[in-house]
Amino acid sequence: MTNCPAAPTRNDREIGDNVNLNTTLLESLLSFSSDGETLTLEDLAEHHHLRHNQSRAENPHFRFGNQDAACTLAQYGNLVGTLGKIGKNGLYTLFVDDVRHFYLREDLPTSYGRRQLPYYSVEANEYIDRMTHHIGFQIVRPFPPGDQDGRDVEPAVAKFNL
Repeated sequence: MTNCPAAPTRNDREIGDNVNLNTTLLESLLSFSSDGETLTLEDLAEHHHLRHNQSRAENPHFRFGNQDAACTLAQYGNLVGTLGKIGKNGLYTLFVDDVRHFYLREDLPTSYGRRQLPYYSVEANEYIDRMTHHIGFQIVRPFPPGDQDGRDVEPAVAKFNL
C-alpha cells in the first residue's frame, strides 16, 4: 500500500503496478549519468525532476507535498548512502553498474563493501537537501499542517533548467 509518487523505478499506484520494477524507468535513471559510469546527486536530482513531471502529467490524483518529496528523494539518497563508494565524486560516488545490479538482481553488487560509518538520517537529509537545492526548492521541516492538501511543493521548471 506504500506509494511514493514519482518513484525512481516504480509506477505511481494510481496509474499501474507500483510494486514491480519498471525496467524502462530503470534505464531512464541510468541514462542520467553525466559520464556514463557514475551517478552524482545532481544526476539523481535531474532524474527525479523528470519523474516528478511525468507523474504530474500522467497521474490524475497527483499530490506532491513535503512528505511526498522527502519520501521520493529518500529513495535516491538511500541508493547513495547504501551503494555509494569513495571515488571521483567523493564519498558519494554511485556506480551505474552497481545500481543496475541492485535493481535487476534485488541484491547487493558483488563488489559491495560495507561502509566504515553507519548511514544515518542526518546524512540522508543532507542528500535530500542537496538534490532539492539543485532543483530549486526546499522541503519544509517540520511538515506543515495540511501538507497533503494537493499543493505541489516542487516547481515544474527546475533551477538547473533556467
